[in-house]
Amino acid sequence: MNNDVLIEEINAAYRRLSATTEDLASADRVLAEYVRRVRLDNAESILEAKNERTASLYLDGLLDTEEHHRLEANHMRAELDHQHARREVDRLHLIVRLQETQARKGI
Repeated sequence: MNNDVLIEEINAAYRRLSATTEDLASADRVLAEYVRRVRLDNAESILEAKNERTASLYLDGLLDTEEHHRLEANHMRAELDHQHARREVDRLHLIVRLQETQARKGI
C-alpha cells in the first residue's frame, strides 16, 4: 500500500472517528436531557411512590413513548457507528505496524 494512500486513509478514518464521537456525545446529551425532563416533570408523582421499585416502574412507564424509543435508537445507532469507526482506526494501526515490521525485516 502506497504511503500517501495510507496516510489519506488514516486521516479519513480519524475524521470519521471524530464525527462519530461528536454524534455519539450529541445523542447521549439529547437522550439524557429527555430522561431528565421526564423525571423533573413527574418528580412529585415519582417521589410519592411507596418504594423505589414502584418509582422505577412508574418512570419506566413514563419513558415508554415513541420519542424515547426514537432517541434510544438514535443513541444505539451513534454507538454502533462509533464502534465501526474505532475498528477502522484499529485496522489501519495494524496495517502500519505490519508495514513497519516488514520494512525492518526488509520484505
